[in-house]
Amino acid sequence: MRTFVLLLLSLIPAAFASSYEKNGRGARPIAMANAFVAVPDDPWTPWYNPASLATVSCFKSSLCFVPEQYGLRELRTMSAAAVLPTSLVNVGLVIDDFGSPLYRESTVLFGFGRAIESGVAIGVAANVEMIMIERYGTASVVTIDLGARVELLECLSLGYAWKNIGAATIGASHDALSQIQIVGLCYSSNDLAQMTLDLEKDIRFPFVLRGGIELHLLDELVFRFGCSTNPDIFAVGFGARLAGWECAYALNTHAQLGLTHSIGISFEIPR
Repeated sequence: MRTFVLLLLSLIPAAFASSYEKNGRGARPIAMANAFVAVPDDPWTPWYNPASLATVSCFKSSLCFVPEQYGLRELRTMSAAAVLPTSLVNVGLVIDDFGSPLYRESTVLFGFGRAIESGVAIGVAANVEMIMIERYGTASVVTIDLGARVELLECLSLGYAWKNIGAATIGASHDALSQIQIVGLCYSSNDLAQMTLDLEKDIRFPFVLRGGIELHLLDELVFRFGCSTNPDIFAVGFGARLAGWECAYALNTHAQLGLTHSIGISFEIPR
């Protein structure tokens, strides 16, 4: 009974109120409570802020697996991301699959980011999104995200993202999809620590405040922490790096729904 009730609580808002909420993707961002809009040089930047694609200097890729969100196998997530820098524009791709045969959300995101002058970058992402509900059929839509990033100081950056700028709807009943704006700061201190702070506003809900910390205590080991409001979420994780590879783990806890484990692996090819 508990599983059935929690499943309904999870699916009803997704299917009828918001559909494609931009929940966190990637073990590294999740461990930092998704305070990631200004973070540079990461394969998951297309998901959070396409402008940050301009900061990526080599090919990067990542896989993320959430086997049981809040302990429910029906809320499983599998995601993959890749970023390829080119001389004209940096290109990002994210493929995401959430849910079960009963209810599934699938997204393919294409992102593009470019520096327009020293320390200033802009980006755009197109999301091809699909919802499949057993016995009710399938609906799809394309949404557009915009992003900007400015290096205020050598160690301090400002990021901004606007999700679903066209106020796209989905299905025959034209259910509204989320429209979200996020502004955030990223402070890096001599490659030893990185601190992030994001303020997010969905047009239908209260402000969300997120914060994250990343500590590079050893060359091969990174520890991460984060917290978020509305709802109250606490996160922790780590990454182990070796020869261009990173294996990462994240644990976050929801005040009402419990724990979620995320695992990820990333790879980069230095120039």
